[in-house]
Amino acid sequence: MAGGRERRLRPVPSARVELRHVSKSFGNTHALTDVCLEIAAGEIHALAGANGAGKSTLIKILAGVHPSDSGSVLWAGRPIRFDGPRAAAAAGIATIHQELSLVGSLSVEDNLALVLPKPLLGASRRAQSRERARAVLRRHQLDIAPDALVEELALGQRQLLEIARALSLDAKLLILDEPTSALQEQEAERLFSWLERLRAEGTSILYISHRMEELYRLADRVTVLRDGRKVCTERLADVSRDELVAAMVGEHLAPPATALESPREKSVRLEARDLHAASGSQRVHAVSVAVGAGEILGLAGLQGSGASALLAAIGGGAVGPIAGRLHVDGVPCRFRSPRQAIAHGVVSLGADRALSVLASMSICDNAVLSSLRRFSVAGLLRRGLAMQEIEASAAELKLKAASFDAPAADLSGGNQQKVALMRCLFAQPRVLLLDEPTRGIDIAAKSDVYRLIRQLAQRGVSVVLASTELDELALLCHRVLVMERGRITCELSQGALTRQRLLAAMMGGAA
Repeated sequence: MAGGRERRLRPVPSARVELRHVSKSFGNTHALTDVCLEIAAGEIHALAGANGAGKSTLIKILAGVHPSDSGSVLWAGRPIRFDGPRAAAAAGIATIHQELSLVGSLSVEDNLALVLPKPLLGASRRAQSRERARAVLRRHQLDIAPDALVEELALGQRQLLEIARALSLDAKLLILDEPTSALQEQEAERLFSWLERLRAEGTSILYISHRMEELYRLADRVTVLRDGRKVCTERLADVSRDELVAAMVGEHLAPPATALESPREKSVRLEARDLHAASGSQRVHAVSVAVGAGEILGLAGLQGSGASALLAAIGGGAVGPIAGRLHVDGVPCRFRSPRQAIAHGVVSLGADRALSVLASMSICDNAVLSSLRRFSVAGLLRRGLAMQEIEASAAELKLKAASFDAPAADLSGGNQQKVALMRCLFAQPRVLLLDEPTRGIDIAAKSDVYRLIRQLAQRGVSVVLASTELDELALLCHRVLVMERGRITCELSQGALTRQRLLAAMMGGAA
C-alpha cells in the first residue's frame, strides 16, 4: 500500500465541519483563496503544505481567531460564524496551536481551571479544582504534580499537558498543529493512542504535521494546500510520499546529499570540562566535551536527558550556578547570560520558539536583535544595511513574508523559525548551539536549513545540534553524543551513525 501504511481504511462518513470557497487576505497577501475542505465525524484528516501555504490561517478561521473574507463554514450542516475563540470552543472546537497557550507562572491545576467549568462556591472550591486536575492527569497518565508551575516543566510535558487540557473539554473537533514537535518518541506514542481512541469514539481530528510517518500512520485523508490554494484531497492509502511532497512544493525534490565533508581544521573550538549545571527540570553532571572548528556535533537523548541543559550551560542560559571549565578557542570563559556568550561568538537557538522570536516585534527587529552593535551607529539602527542583509538571508532561507516591517506574529510557525535562525546568523557565530532547529519546518525548508548548517561548518563554525529527529542527527552530524540523566553515555561517529544505533543507545541497548 502506498506510503507503507497497512491499516484498513473505513468509509468516510458525512462531513461534521465543512469549508466552502473560503478566502482570507491580510493586506496584499492572499493567505487563502477559494478553499474547500470537509472533515467527517470519526476521521483524522491531515492538512499538509509547505510553510506559508495557508495552514495556520485555515485553522485560525476554524478556531474563531480570524473571520473569513468570503465563503462559509458549516458546522453539522449549518452555516456558522464564530465571533471569537470562546464561541468556537463553546461549539465544540478545541485547538492546540504550535505556540502553547499555557500560562507559565501558574500551576498545572490553575491552567486546567482556566478552561474547565468553575467549581461550586464554598470552602471546598480549591479542593474540587485540585481533584479535577488530578482526574485529568490520571486519565491521560501524566506524572505531573497539580501544584507544579508550568514554567518548570519540560517542553514535552507542557505539550502533553496542553493537549490533555483540550481533550478534557470533550470537543467534537480537535485541531492539532505540529503536536509532536516537542515530544520524544514515547510521548508521541502516547499521543497517537489518545487520537486513535478519540477517532473510535467519533471525534473529528484535523492534524497538521511535517512528519510524513505521522500522517501515514494516523490519517484517513489528506488535504494539500499550496500558496493559499487547495491542491487536492486524497486518501493517504492512494498517494505515495513522493507524490505528497510534490503536491506540497510543486515539484519532486532531489534526495539530500549524504556525503558530509570532514572538518578542514583540526583545532578545538569549544571545550567544556567537568561541567555541572541546571536548566529547568534538567541537569548536567560532570560532562566533558570538545568540539572542533567546523565540526557538527549532535546531542541525542530521551526526555530529560540533559541535552537542552548542556546547550544552556554552554550558551549562558543555565539557571543557577555552573561548575566546571569552559574554553572557546583556548580562552577560559564563564557566561552568565546569552548576551555575554554572543559577545564571545557563542550563539544559541532554543527549542521554545516563543522565547526565540518576539511575536509583536517586526521581522527586521527580530533578525538584528542579537547583533544590534553591528547594525547601529550612535544607538540608531541602520535600517538600510539591515534590510540588505535580511533580503539576502530571506532568499537563502526561502522566508515568505509580505513585508520585513510586519510583526513576526503574522508569519507561519515555520517562517518564524527561519527568522530565529536569521537572528543567529547575523550574530556571526564561531559556535552555534541549536536546540531542535527544524521544529515545525516543512520538508522543503528542512533541506535548506541542512544545507545552511553544512555551509556554516565548512566555513569553520562549530555547530552543536540537539534534536529528537534521529534521521536528522544521522544525516547532519560528524559525531553524536547520547545523553541520559545529565551524563554522556555513548558516542557514535560517522560510519556508525544510523537511526537504529542511535535509538538503541538512547534506550540503553548496545549501539
